[in-house]
Amino acid sequence: MFKPKDITPLTSGVNPYIRKIETSRGYTRFLNLKEILKPADDHNFGVLAANAVVPEMLYAALDAAFKINSPLIIEAAESQVGYALLGSGYKDKLTRFMDLVVNEVTERAKKYKKMPPLCMHIDHLQKDPDLAYVASKTGYTSVELDFSKQPTSDRAEAVQKNVSRCIPIIEDMHSLGISVEVEEGEIGSSQARSAQTRTEIEAEITRVEDAIMLVKGTNPEALAIFIGAAHGEIKGKPPIFYNRIGETREGLRQNGIDVPIVLHGGTGQTYEGFNAAVNQGARKFNYATRFWTILFQNLKQDKVGESILKEMASEAKKLGRSSRYVWAKFAKKLYNEISPQTFRTAQEEIYVHICELMEKAFLSKEKARHYSEKAI
Repeated sequence: MFKPKDITPLTSGVNPYIRKIETSRGYTRFLNLKEILKPADDHNFGVLAANAVVPEMLYAALDAAFKINSPLIIEAAESQVGYALLGSGYKDKLTRFMDLVVNEVTERAKKYKKMPPLCMHIDHLQKDPDLAYVASKTGYTSVELDFSKQPTSDRAEAVQKNVSRCIPIIEDMHSLGISVEVEEGEIGSSQARSAQTRTEIEAEITRVEDAIMLVKGTNPEALAIFIGAAHGEIKGKPPIFYNRIGETREGLRQNGIDVPIVLHGGTGQTYEGFNAAVNQGARKFNYATRFWTILFQNLKQDKVGESILKEMASEAKKLGRSSRYVWAKFAKKLYNEISPQTFRTAQEEIYVHICELMEKAFLSKEKARHYSEKAI
């Protein structure tokens, strides 16, 4: 079976788009998934992949990583590039956001005289493969190809179609030293999953043989699987089959493969659940919805903010979506008319939450000591 070549070491020689970050010791760069997840695998901890697409979320995530010395992945899903990042078109949006990240990281690196391991990742690329290529040219070091949803009820056939779509993109990304995450099993929304029984969800979780087939065909740096978690606020005690993480890793190892597992759908899971996932071999943990919940709760407490949120809800309703899906359209109005203190309060609350996640859920506090800066 043909599979993409191994990822090329990430250097400015193979990737001219690498972003330089000035620190007190010289220039360094962002890591790819292979580089940021290997120490996590060696020392049994997880790395937060924060969908920090609004400035306050970004500042909070970076402050947490620097202050408690934890690795961090900053990511934006394909859909979030559209509805949350400011600008016009992929290149403008990603360039402006990357510029912001580089500036904020540089400022903190000089202030703290250290640099925690950071990775820039594009997540859930589903509809437009061109996003991977634009992201690579704006300095991103990692992408996820989510072609798990295919027009067939045959899981093995779906995996083969997934592989076929991934291969050419992975070949191109690997040649630049950019890591790739692939996905088996459709994660789905918490609302949809809450309507299912335990038996129905269990029937859909990733099968070990399908995970092996996908990894063998794509040669990725990370594998996202469905174990019952879902996108959105998880409520109650949904059935999440953490043991499938360990079963999948063991199945891969028996086939001579060792790829870190990614857990999507983090909001609402317990710290004990996250600990179980870490111990089973999950290394990258996607997290998004709770950041929006905290931000919107604070905006709602501001009279002007409450009024604008009603406008946003009305606009979003026309699209059949929630208010965050019109964020970019209302961002200028939000920042111009709402008290800056409201945003600062939201940022502080998100920061506290992220610090707790890193320390208690993913066990990554002070784990930056297991990495060395990548000099440029």
